[in-house]
Amino acid sequence: MIKNSVLILLIAGFFACNSSTQKQTAPDSAKEGTSDTSLTSSAAVQDSAANKLIASDTSNASLVSVDRLIMPGKGIGHIMVNDDAETAVKLLGRPDSSDAAMGSALMVWFAKHNIAGYRTSIFAHRNMGGKDEAVSRIQKILITSPWFKTADGVGVGSSLAAIKKGYTVKLTSGYNAKTGKVEVYTDLDKGISFEVDKTSDKCVAVVIHKVHDTAATYINMH
Repeated sequence: MIKNSVLILLIAGFFACNSSTQKQTAPDSAKEGTSDTSLTSSAAVQDSAANKLIASDTSNASLVSVDRLIMPGKGIGHIMVNDDAETAVKLLGRPDSSDAAMGSALMVWFAKHNIAGYRTSIFAHRNMGGKDEAVSRIQKILITSPWFKTADGVGVGSSLAAIKKGYTVKLTSGYNAKTGKVEVYTDLDKGISFEVDKTSDKCVAVVIHKVHDTAATYINMH
C-alpha cells in the first residue's frame, strides 16, 4: 500500500514538472512569434506597395522604392497624374514659382529653393464647365533629378540608346536650352517622355503624362 502511494506521488510529481516547463517556455515562444510576425508584416507591406506600382515586365530590374519610382502613365513617387494639384502642394510645400491662366497652372519647385538645383514641374488643368471645375487636376509631371528611376532603372542621366531598349519612343518636339538643343522623345503607349540633350545624347528630364495624351506631350513646361 505504501509502495503504491509512493509511486502515485512520483507520477504526479513528474506531470507537475512537465506542466511547469511547458508554462515557462510558452511565453518565450509567443514573444518570438510576435516579433517575427511584426517584422515580416512591415517588410511585406513595403514590398507589396512597391511591387504593385512596378511594371510587370521587370524581371531584370532591381527594386526601386516607391518614393523614387517613375511610373509611366501614372506618376512619380507619391504624385499622381489626374490627382488634385493641391496634393502636390501638401507634399512639396509652396511652389517656388507658379503661373496660371485660362484654367491651367504650371507650378515649379527647385531643390533647396535654388534655381540652379534639380527641378520638379507640375502642369495642372481645370475641366472648365465640368462638375469638377473647382479641382485643378495634374496633367504632367516633370523631374530633372537622377534620384528618380523607372522600375527598369531608366531616368535622368540614361543614354538615348538605353531608353530605346525599354521604350518605343518617337521624336515629338524639342527646345533650345542654355546647354544647347534638347529633343523630346515620347512613348505614347506607356505615357512617358524623355528630354534628351542632343550633344551628350543623355536624358536631362523625365515627363509623365496620361497614356495616348497627345495634347499633353506638346505642352512646354519650361
